[in-house]
Amino acid sequence: MLLAGRQRIAENIYAVTLACEQGAPLPDIAPGDHIEVQVPGGTRAYSLCNPPDARDGYHLAIHCASAHGVAHYLCETHAIGAPLLVRGPRNLFALSPRHRRVVLVAGGIGITPIIAMAEYLARRGLDFAMHYCARRRAAAAFLNRLDAGACRHQVRYHFDDEPEDGRLDLDRLFADLDADQHVYLCGPNAMLADAVASAERHGLAGRLHYERFGASRPPAAQAAAEGAFEVVAARSGRRVDVPPDCSIATALARAGVEVPLSCEQGVCGMCMTRVLDGIPDHRDDVLSEAERASNNLILPCVSRAKSASLTLDL
Repeated sequence: MLLAGRQRIAENIYAVTLACEQGAPLPDIAPGDHIEVQVPGGTRAYSLCNPPDARDGYHLAIHCASAHGVAHYLCETHAIGAPLLVRGPRNLFALSPRHRRVVLVAGGIGITPIIAMAEYLARRGLDFAMHYCARRRAAAAFLNRLDAGACRHQVRYHFDDEPEDGRLDLDRLFADLDADQHVYLCGPNAMLADAVASAERHGLAGRLHYERFGASRPPAAQAAAEGAFEVVAARSGRRVDVPPDCSIATALARAGVEVPLSCEQGVCGMCMTRVLDGIPDHRDDVLSEAERASNNLILPCVSRAKSASLTLDL
């Protein structure tokens, strides 16, 4: 694929379009789909936010607030018309057809999968409400698209610097949830933590479905106390030391052991690897509780070891 276009649409947010080099139309896209874009220096997963029926390319909204990294490369450096390696789409945040009444919640750049869900539901006349939270109006993407679109009557905005609109009260949201409503949320870790806590207080954890920006991190005191351990790549027999300030994936890569990577935040599942021996310290947001308890899998981009050594199927 190639970089077909980009433009700034909000504070530190760029709309980016990727198109097929031959101009061929793309297959159908489902709400919650994401693609993985590889550039020099890394690979990142981005949710698709195509308008309804837009098959001219993959539409992304990328938050770019740094002078380095994949986001900066796509938004500032890569030339229009230049090729890119793209994988997908995949979907780890799908709308269930069994959920006939839905509440959508977006925080910041978490609007990207949520706007696709909202437009999908609106076009089908399904019952939903939407809350869009941002620091300020200038930092919110897609306001014009939402205000002019089919879901304009369902969306309510919550901007931190406009107190008259009120910050979204997640505890109240779950308290008022009807018996057949489900919540789909994408936002930063702090918002998600509040939502999970509220859902659990009201006994509604099973009706909260979410996608986060990055994996939750251990407390600073725990991170500071972490020690080194050894990882054995079973297929080659190579033994690699993992220091406290280095991920398993990075240590293996430095030693010449390839690990497939995408998000490097423990949220996409690309690097999932079988554990043959040892006890992992799970830090990801992909594995289920049963998978964690089995200790048969690990995401080496973020997880570590409870044992002195781990043997991985690499």
